[in-house]
Amino acid sequence: MKLDKISTLALARMKQRGISLATLRYLLAHGRVEKKCDGARLVYLECEPRSGGRTLYALLDAAGEVITVERRVRRDDRHGANQAAA
Repeated sequence: MKLDKISTLALARMKQRGISLATLRYLLAHGRVEKKCDGARLVYLECEPRSGGRTLYALLDAAGEVITVERRVRRDDRHGANQAAA
């Protein structure tokens, strides 16, 4: 997938989250794509669980403009659930 346009919101979020333009290009070139019913696309890369389960994703509208970019970290809540039950 080719990088066409980036919204000002996406540029601001990339700056806040320390995501470079090169990283976004890599994500769009190598990420998995989920198509949404309104024509939007979610492009993401999942890292190995041993690296903390990080996921990098970008949301594109139907026209191909990048709306936002984010990193997510999956947390294992099992430990917290066990403490609450004890």
